[in-house]
Amino acid sequence: MGSNIFGILNTAKLGLLSQQLAIEVTGQNIANVQTEGYSRQEVKFEATTPRSFSLGQLGTGVRVAGIERSHDEFLFSQILSEGDTLGRFQVRKDVFDQLEILLSENNGQSLNLTLSSFFSAIQDVSGNPTGLPERSSMLAEAQNLASVFNNLGESLFQIQRNLDATISVEVAKINSLTEEIAALNQAIHANEPTTFSANDLRDKRDQKVKELSELIDLNFVDEQDGQISITLNDGTPLVLQSTAFTLDTSINGNNKSFLDIVVLDGAGNSTNITSSITGGTLKGYLDMRDTEVEDLRDKLDRLAAGFVQEFNKIHQQGFGIDGSTGNNFFTALTTTVLTNTSNTGSATLTATNGDPSNISVDKYEITITGSNSFSLTNLTTGASSGTFTFTSGSTFNLANGFAVTISGTPAVGDKFKLSVSESASRNFSVASGVLSNSNKIAAGLNSSTDGANALELAALESRLVFDSITLDSAGSGTFTFDEFYSSIVSTVGINSFSSQSIFSQQEAILLQLDTRRESISGVSIDEELINMIKFQQAYNAAARLIGVVDELLDTVISQV
Repeated sequence: MGSNIFGILNTAKLGLLSQQLAIEVTGQNIANVQTEGYSRQEVKFEATTPRSFSLGQLGTGVRVAGIERSHDEFLFSQILSEGDTLGRFQVRKDVFDQLEILLSENNGQSLNLTLSSFFSAIQDVSGNPTGLPERSSMLAEAQNLASVFNNLGESLFQIQRNLDATISVEVAKINSLTEEIAALNQAIHANEPTTFSANDLRDKRDQKVKELSELIDLNFVDEQDGQISITLNDGTPLVLQSTAFTLDTSINGNNKSFLDIVVLDGAGNSTNITSSITGGTLKGYLDMRDTEVEDLRDKLDRLAAGFVQEFNKIHQQGFGIDGSTGNNFFTALTTTVLTNTSNTGSATLTATNGDPSNISVDKYEITITGSNSFSLTNLTTGASSGTFTFTSGSTFNLANGFAVTISGTPAVGDKFKLSVSESASRNFSVASGVLSNSNKIAAGLNSSTDGANALELAALESRLVFDSITLDSAGSGTFTFDEFYSSIVSTVGINSFSSQSIFSQQEAILLQLDTRRESISGVSIDEELINMIKFQQAYNAAARLIGVVDELLDTVISQV
């Protein structure tokens, strides 16, 4: 078989259609030059199957083998792995900024300044023990101190509640993204029956996965059918091809009724994954709610409880103008008992503050080890306080003053928490007896008017009553009340700086990765204009070839 005019016409037609498609793809690239997550597309040409004739083989034209998007899978994986760290430290930075403002010396409720003013008022009382103005001033400063403690404690708890509420919002965002990714999986699978890729759908899915990576840690696996599966780092599934697993929240009765994260399977069964989450904004909110802010609030509560205990201990030994003694200046600490919601026994535990002057302000946990035995752990220091026995219904003493009674039948493993410092900052208040009658302020030690006990109270300002963790009633600690609070503020400042540094570092890393992605996958207007001219000239040449064939046909017809 030799050459023929219609073969030339078909070659020209294929060239015309192929270059037209290439121009269309170029237009798509140019239109999406500012679209976030868009990957530049490129037409891949290949020669059509040649035909054989007496001299060998002759080409029959060109066809489009595919439209490929410029995508680097390894670079995309790097972006995802860095995204969860960025999201986590974004939250840490923002919350620590908020905590720094709350604890700032310039916000009008500085605890250091308030403590100093209170002790100054006590000094005034020691100089004039019977003076009504001095006593009134001391009460006013005490109420101001209580107000600052209350505001700080309440603000920290409110921050925790706000973080808890935000966790629900984050879970809803994650569910929305996993459902979209599952739907895109299905759409990509349906639209890729041949070797051609659903490029725009894949770009959209990649963008959703990237957004998801900033909310929660994830691993993703490319399936053979064009779909992907997404799991947490521990393997918990979030998306398996076209199926999305829904996240939900459940109230944790052992954590102030804050929310835990659970994942639901197809049958509606839930699995708690709170401890499995290792990255993203969700991890940031969980860490700040349950660790950082909780630790800060716990330290503030123990500071408040320690101050009440030590101040009352000295105040009780003195005499008021009315001759009364043994009075509390601040409202005495009360005991909080928290029963673990997972307990299986029928036992109940009650406890009271049996020795307000010496009771430990640390937090403790009782774990039942037998029918009449338990172990005691100091949750503040992390140290074991020993193993004890008890008789059901009988009261016994623990930790320098907890009067504890266990009734009923406990089960091995049942747990109870004890504390006199729980919410002490929010409950800090001046005792009603002193508040209603300033004559009960015990300024005197040997008499009701000598002012010696007021000097003892004032000396508490410089007494080393705290070590690095907890109260040291013997006064052989390393921090005063003021210094212990300053160490709290300092720790927040250090953590804030650290979070800011890591966040800035992650921003720089992701910026670099995004820049590399843009150089590979982004649209270059200059390059697209060059391609447009190239494809346009090829189109013109193909059209010209059709014109030549038309002239040839006219010549043949005229000869006939």
